[in-house]
Amino acid sequence: MLREELGKNLVAIAADGSYARHTDSGYSDLELMIFVRDNSRLPHGFSKIHAGMLVEGLFVTAEDYHKMVYEPNKEWYIAGSDRLLPITNHAFIRKLKKYRVKHLARKCDRNALDMLNEIQESFGKLLNTIDRKNRENLFLVLSDAVMGVLKLLAYVNRRPYESLNSIVTEARTLKHKPKGFDEFLNLIMQGKYHNLAALKKSTRQLYLGIEGYFSKKYKTNIYDSDLSSIKKKTKKRR
Repeated sequence: MLREELGKNLVAIAADGSYARHTDSGYSDLELMIFVRDNSRLPHGFSKIHAGMLVEGLFVTAEDYHKMVYEPNKEWYIAGSDRLLPITNHAFIRKLKKYRVKHLARKCDRNALDMLNEIQESFGKLLNTIDRKNRENLFLVLSDAVMGVLKLLAYVNRRPYESLNSIVTEARTLKHKPKGFDEFLNLIMQGKYHNLAALKKSTRQLYLGIEGYFSKKYKTNIYDSDLSSIKKKTKKRR
């Protein structure tokens, strides 16, 4: 079907996700990377349900794939571990896998630093929710804060997670973790976060641990408080 619709524009087809990792189960979907020479006139991708199974495909060029998977970006914490199982044009897929990121450490550090504002916002919301004893919405606010920290650790350790199904398990094994992270995670995984006093104490400890980690690593002020730089950057863009 893809050969018929794409003709000479089709370069290769590969499965990714759980099927490529050989971890798929009866409830897994099938994700496909469809490599083309030019995707400017194609939709982003497609999503179909066939015989009860969700089949999703993305139309990408080799350059798109490099930027989307290998280069550290906002989704790299999980996308960076993507694997490809070639279906057609095995030689092209083998060549694609040889791509190496330049200055990986520097790019990961930049993403980690950029996330600090996001972390501060999510932790602020969590502490506000605790202070207001807003138990009805606590789980969602807490989940957002947890996910933010887990993402941050992928860039700090320059190591993307294999799968959403294993992020917490993988995070426990990471070498670089801020002070208070393991205690915070244990409190949540054991379901003890309903103890608001304990949760507040652990939340504050972890945030101070994150600040301490970055201050020690970069030996500088990790927060940009120079508001005059906004005006300078605006003028430069113009």
